[in-house]
Amino acid sequence: MYSPDDTITALSSAPTPAARAIIRLSGSDALTITDTFFQSGTPVAQAPPWSALTGRWTLQEDITVPITAYAFPAPRSYTTENMVELHLAGSEPLTQMILDQLCGNGARMAEPGEFTARAFFNGRIDLTQAEAVAQIISARSDDQLRAASRLLDGQLHQQSQQITIQISELLALIEADIDFSDDEIEFATATEITQYLTQSQSDLQTLLDASLSWDKLSHLPQVVLAGLANAGKSTLINALLQSNRAIISDIPGTTRDLLTAPLTLDQGQCLLIDTAGLGDVEDILAEQTQQVARQCAQNCDLLIFVIDSSQENFQQELNCFQQLPGSLKKIVVANKIDLKPSDHLQDIFNCPVIPISAEKNLNLDTLKRQIQTQLQLNPTSTATQSIALTTRQHQALLEAKVALQNAQELLAETNNSHPEFLAIHLREALDHLGAISGKVLPNDILSIIFKKFCIGK
Repeated sequence: MYSPDDTITALSSAPTPAARAIIRLSGSDALTITDTFFQSGTPVAQAPPWSALTGRWTLQEDITVPITAYAFPAPRSYTTENMVELHLAGSEPLTQMILDQLCGNGARMAEPGEFTARAFFNGRIDLTQAEAVAQIISARSDDQLRAASRLLDGQLHQQSQQITIQISELLALIEADIDFSDDEIEFATATEITQYLTQSQSDLQTLLDASLSWDKLSHLPQVVLAGLANAGKSTLINALLQSNRAIISDIPGTTRDLLTAPLTLDQGQCLLIDTAGLGDVEDILAEQTQQVARQCAQNCDLLIFVIDSSQENFQQELNCFQQLPGSLKKIVVANKIDLKPSDHLQDIFNCPVIPISAEKNLNLDTLKRQIQTQLQLNPTSTATQSIALTTRQHQALLEAKVALQNAQELLAETNNSHPEFLAIHLREALDHLGAISGKVLPNDILSIIFKKFCIGK
């Protein structure tokens, strides 16, 4: 899979122009290779752990650049090996020149995930934490980031380890029964074994119930903005996002396609979707854009129907509103109250009506709170307290639970007259739990897991 004896290097920061770039080295020669090009008051190889050394890096005989080198002598590093991080100006040509120098003097480019793989193989982290690193990097929502952080903290490992200890204790008793079967000594009765199995299955189910799949956490509730042309939908999405994401114009039909953007609220996130204006169509393009808007509205979690409150008559708005699916959660937003407030709109549309001015930023906090209420966003909800399980981890927990169920069914049928077969099911459950932390996992599976990482992690 990987050669653990090599010194590896890679760009650890994003491979784009930036104010700062980070190059990482790990391996037995990481400190000495760095000292080949880095001049400071103290050689990196002699620096105390976690030292930050400011100095110059020699690119050519008469060309140097400023660099800060962070020294992490073994075993006090992420990988437990000698490790160095070089912090420098984020110039792509500069980082590539330094990587070429390092690779020309004993290092090689790291494979995807190889730094974290070394941390795993050297015992710094278990496999659940290694996978959490990849999840944190790829997190696209606050819920995903929180769930991945709990995984990195070792919560899955700790809870699965407690269940592993329970099953191991039971297996020890059953194997003692097997070893001393001729001595008529009973180490565990059928009732006691049943209690062990029931408790372990219950703990596994509790862990499964308190966990969510990574894919499920990636779903943000969809909030669609719909309404007649020039009602102010694009102005509203810009105001909510505090960014000019949508083009604003007095010309009807400015929005032709769907515009999506995540909106962060006090208690979570949602995905705002701006759609084309509804109403009369004059060409086939307008008809197609309205069809897309209606399809999007049908599949959303919340519909915000925006109306121009400065109008004298709302019959056209009401007609469009009534054509939308009745099962949808809806909010009517009466925009442009700075021009002319309108009364009795709640009676007309028979749903919550929030008067706002998107242009003047009036009453937007009330609208945000209503969005949170309608979507039932709650910082103490299951999603925000969950551990994000990968498909592999979820399957391992399920298979461990099935093995325990098989053991319990066998026990009910035989009344513990065949403890050797009972032990087989318990060992199977322990193998599945061991696969979660990587204790019993083939190298080809480990290779697949770490290749999902980006290079430099």
